[in-house]
Amino acid sequence: MKYYRIFLLIAVYSIILLVTEWQTSQLFIRQFLTDIGQHEIAGYAINTTLSVFLLWATALLFMISLSCVDKKSPEYWFFISQIIMFIYLGCDERFLIHESVGRFLGRNDAYLLLGLGVIEVGLLAWLGNLQQKTQLARQFLYTAAVLFAVMVVIDAKFPKDMVMRLSLEDLTKLWADICLFLFAWEIMQQQINGKNRGLGEPQITPQINM
Repeated sequence: MKYYRIFLLIAVYSIILLVTEWQTSQLFIRQFLTDIGQHEIAGYAINTTLSVFLLWATALLFMISLSCVDKKSPEYWFFISQIIMFIYLGCDERFLIHESVGRFLGRNDAYLLLGLGVIEVGLLAWLGNLQQKTQLARQFLYTAAVLFAVMVVIDAKFPKDMVMRLSLEDLTKLWADICLFLFAWEIMQQQINGKNRGLGEPQITPQINM
């Protein structure tokens, strides 16, 4: 499998966190999964840091893809929309935007995040031209969508003190972010290859050892 190394690494990481929460407590594992800047809990925010990195890196990949098309291209505005979306999502993850809005409105913040998911689905359907994307890119996108939906359900419906709830929610989010990053990576490779063919240059495929 093309990306088996990164999947294996994240799988091992996920199992370690799940087993740790199962053998200890949600309070103990929260120090590893706490949000950045959540001062009431002394922790390392490892998972949140990874998620922020992946979301902003996804935006960067779409910036590279944007550099491969001109403003008349049908994909130009799709890439613009994805850059804005993933920069915002990274900021949301880093600065707890939807959590703060949820507290202000007195609403479950999981549904606000679901609203962003609906907007993203609309952008993909309207501008994404998914049939022109590679099969692997579409698979990563659909997998991310399923994982995102599972994360929202866990956040909104599962009991707050349920055993392994915190790990399941955060790890589902992390896996969704990884799939979105790989979705953007596949699109970037497709755009670079298409540009090289258009210039009559040898086909160059960026390689990543995973």
